[in-house]
Amino acid sequence: MDPEHCEFLAEDELIRIIPRRNEPVIHLVCGDVGPLEAGVPVNIPLWLAVDLRRKQQCEIVETFCICILNGFFFQLQPPSWFCLEELKRIVATEGETVGLSRLPPYIFEISNILVRAAKEDIVNGDQIKVLMQDLWDKREAKLRTSSLKLLSQHTHAHVRLDAVQPLEVTSIRPNLSACKEIAKLVSNAHSVQPD
Repeated sequence: MDPEHCEFLAEDELIRIIPRRNEPVIHLVCGDVGPLEAGVPVNIPLWLAVDLRRKQQCEIVETFCICILNGFFFQLQPPSWFCLEELKRIVATEGETVGLSRLPPYIFEISNILVRAAKEDIVNGDQIKVLMQDLWDKREAKLRTSSLKLLSQHTHAHVRLDAVQPLEVTSIRPNLSACKEIAKLVSNAHSVQPD
């Protein structure tokens, strides 16, 4: 899996919209969306929300956005964690935790998609980007330290990766592959017996 695949998977996450008019069911490959009733919240896939934004049919703002689809108006709500205060809390928790803390699914991918697709609509977008980078850096440092500890062991070790995001797995894969190769070399060196 590569970062693009992680982002593709994240685009299936749902984002809540509040329609302003009624709309029949929208039939999608991933399933039906709706029916959309005025004022009644309904969830749509992130990719659909992004598509509406790209077509200049919606704006994404801090707590909601207004968009137009086929002449109908909608409000979009980003995920509850996608605000400055909640992200500050998540980053602080990560700094205080010895291991990796649990994060909302696809947090890195979704925040990247939202900031990229609607940067001008997001209040504190630059600060959100900085917080997400801080979170990434803290977690990457923890993963790197764990990889180095694993490499320094001279015995076979099994690793359990709890609370790791899919995007993080793609970034540490080279380290994990190196660990596997080193383990093979060590095993081969021990199995070779002098004549």
